Amino acid sequence: MQIPCRCVLMALLLASCPMAAMAADITPRCPSPASSELLLLMQSAPDAVVFEYRGRQAKVGIRLFNALPPQENQTGDRFYIAMRPGFPLSRVMVAQHGCVEDAVLVDVRVAIAIRKAIRRFVSESSI
Repeated sequence: MQIPCRCVLMALLLASCPMAAMAADITPRCPSPASSELLLLMQSAPDAVVFEYRGRQAKVGIRLFNALPPQENQTGDRFYIAMRPGFPLSRVMVAQHGCVEDAVLVDVRVAIAIRKAIRRFVSESSI
């Protein structure tokens, strides 16, 4: 039995497509994997710069995130800030065990202030 050339080409196209790879990450327990969200962000805005914080730095970032209106009580083990040069908004994300718990767009000045606060906390706690 001969397989039509179109089917083989379509299968190769789907296998090489990044969206097909991302679909494998999505599960009922994790409808929004952090890796997929970051990949989509980097594909749609290749000039974006993403800062990832873990451990104590993430705890400080999440505490500041929870202080933003509307006040929330998110917990997580990763904190991300995505900024684009010359763009007035930045994306701030909280992730727990590889899944995005919450993400919001904030003014770039707020994102810069959060980043500076995390850096200041790290420099003070390392003394």
